[in-house]
Amino acid sequence: MSPKIVLSYGLAALVGAATTLLIIYSRNVDEFNTLVGFSPSSGEERAISHEHMHHDHDEDHHHDHDEEENLVSFTEEQLEKLKIQVKRAGPGTLQSLITARGKIIIQPDRLAHIIPKISGIARQASMNIGDKVKADEVIAVLESREMADTKAAYLTALSKEKLTASALERETRLYKERISAGQDFLSSKNAYEESLLNLQLAAEKLQAFGLDREEISLLTKQDEPQLRLYHIRSPIDGTIILRHITKGEFIENTTTIYEVADLSHVWVEIGIYPKDLYRVKEGQRVDIVIPFENKGAKARLIYVSPIIDEDTITATAIAELDNADGLFRPGVFVKVNIPSEERPFPITVPKSAVQSGEGKEFVFVAKPEGFERRIVETGESDQDMVEIKSGLLPGEEYAATNTFLLKAELGKDSAEHEH
Repeated sequence: MSPKIVLSYGLAALVGAATTLLIIYSRNVDEFNTLVGFSPSSGEERAISHEHMHHDHDEDHHHDHDEEENLVSFTEEQLEKLKIQVKRAGPGTLQSLITARGKIIIQPDRLAHIIPKISGIARQASMNIGDKVKADEVIAVLESREMADTKAAYLTALSKEKLTASALERETRLYKERISAGQDFLSSKNAYEESLLNLQLAAEKLQAFGLDREEISLLTKQDEPQLRLYHIRSPIDGTIILRHITKGEFIENTTTIYEVADLSHVWVEIGIYPKDLYRVKEGQRVDIVIPFENKGAKARLIYVSPIIDEDTITATAIAELDNADGLFRPGVFVKVNIPSEERPFPITVPKSAVQSGEGKEFVFVAKPEGFERRIVETGESDQDMVEIKSGLLPGEEYAATNTFLLKAELGKDSAEHEH
């Protein structure tokens, strides 16, 4: 056999032996892996399982973090100091409100237009708009020839009355002594009665011009009475709200020289729509609110018109309002809330218990470790209470007052945690 052929057989034998060894090794490795429970696929599964466990841990941590962010902790001493009251959720009633628009107006019987009874020249006009005046206080003085004539006529009538009274007294004495004739006595009596009537007419004319009895009586006690002066007085207590008089000008007896208004009580003119009219009655208490100042007060309905205005399609109601502090100014438009019937709801809370943020409303529910912020859905409300439709269960305790402090504390804790 040639050497080349021997070499070829030798190489083939080596390749076959190597192949056999590889097959045996491969089988042994598989058996070993099976024995120890290892495979490429199981290693991958363990890696995925480890990653899944890590993800679950992150979710739990995130959940705990959310709970911490929604929780505010206070001690009993802090709650008492902050005046945070805790109440139990339960049923309540809400009072339906009729909301209307109103306007503050002056009460007609508390407004006085000051018009001189006679014409004259303005000698004094010291009161200005905004000044406070008392009833019977002099607010202007005119010089008037007509007033001088009227006062002179009164003094003449008074003098004649005294003269005829003296003559009647003398004739009465002479008649009783049968010295004077009865005709003279009757003439004296008629003359006295006529003078007395003229005196009364002159006094009433002065009173018609605005002089009271005291002023009239003073005319006889002055050595040189100033007959031409006409004192104009305020008929009511109040405030000067209009002035139309200047010193030295001629004032006609048809001119309004002042307007005086008593604003301690005002009226609210309210428009009531026909659909609400049957629920509005005289004597009801209503809430008057100035929208842009967020201030309000209670008033009482004193009149409800049975007639619907064709232009506004409303009926006019009038409420009387105490305005001693001057908060409500005539001409200001106000919001009027008229309470109507009460209706029950499963859960109601004070409006002070509900806070809002990020477009959501929430309350603070009492927990052993503090107060938990709980998002809720609100429903109907009245002036003080609001319906909770979801988010708060009956019997759960919640913070009812000063909840803005809890909201502020929650925001502070969240900001600190982020840093």
